[in-house]
Amino acid sequence: MSKPVVQVSTYPYGVKDPAPVKALEAAGFEVRLSPHGRKHTSAETAALLGDVDVLIAGTESLDAEVLARGLPRLKHVAKNGVGLDGVDFDFCKANNIAVTYTPEAPARSVVEQVFGILISLSRRFIEAHEGMRLGEWRRLTGPLWDGKTLGILGCGRIGKQVAEIAKAFRMEVIAHDIVEDHDWAERIGVRYVDIDTLFTESLGVTVHLPLDDSTRGIVSKQRLAQMRGDAYLLNTCRGPVVDEDALYAALKAKRIAGAAIDVYAKEPYTGPLRELSNVFLTAHQGSCSHDGRFQMEIGSATNAIRFHQGDELEPGNVVWLPTQD
Repeated sequence: MSKPVVQVSTYPYGVKDPAPVKALEAAGFEVRLSPHGRKHTSAETAALLGDVDVLIAGTESLDAEVLARGLPRLKHVAKNGVGLDGVDFDFCKANNIAVTYTPEAPARSVVEQVFGILISLSRRFIEAHEGMRLGEWRRLTGPLWDGKTLGILGCGRIGKQVAEIAKAFRMEVIAHDIVEDHDWAERIGVRYVDIDTLFTESLGVTVHLPLDDSTRGIVSKQRLAQMRGDAYLLNTCRGPVVDEDALYAALKAKRIAGAAIDVYAKEPYTGPLRELSNVFLTAHQGSCSHDGRFQMEIGSATNAIRFHQGDELEPGNVVWLPTQD
């Protein structure tokens, strides 16, 4: 009898530490790593699925057309990370394809990134660094965050950790979320506000929302117009929550002080934000600490192994299982 096959479509996987691949192999899987060494197109992912039992996926799109190429053999999509917006759940449910993810693994890496890019952007450290490389001595200034207001749009797993660290910086923290945890907010010293107040009062707005119909384009031209002229926007969740054209216009006209963007509507990003000096761009790398990446990889491998062996999965890692309906 042939081995069950795991196709990995995310990259990197098992590069820094081969333990996830070794664990899958020890459990009896044939492991096929990404042949492209980068984010796949839909066609590239689909082309790999004909004889695959488990797909370990990253942020690539998994719509019905892609997933159909895996039938009838594909039984499990093990997401390497937390984003689920690219998965066609109706198709998975209709075809008994389990979906799991690793929501805790990347959280702390994103949280630390928020403060790295917030301070680098606002204090203009990158501009100073670039000047030094050009032989220019640029002593640039920016705000001190002690006592300033940070607005958190989406205060769940990541947003709460951002709030707790922001309080250690002695920032004033306000938050907006459809679910309000008042016991936590009172304990930490966070004030829940409506979305208009969050955009008008905050010196920094950091976005931590899932992508769905209610959040797509939520940081719109109108929301950006509400921001203070000296304010900063950070997006480390999903690109389409921000209207990129509106953000470009606001930054170019200097209606806001700056933005730090890690995620984009289309990736790899090649758009006009690259032309502006008041935006700090990174390559969807919020989860890319050594530790966080390893936890994502070993987590998705463990989910794949447990599901295949019929063992109980960690409840927090289950998105949908065929036994749920």
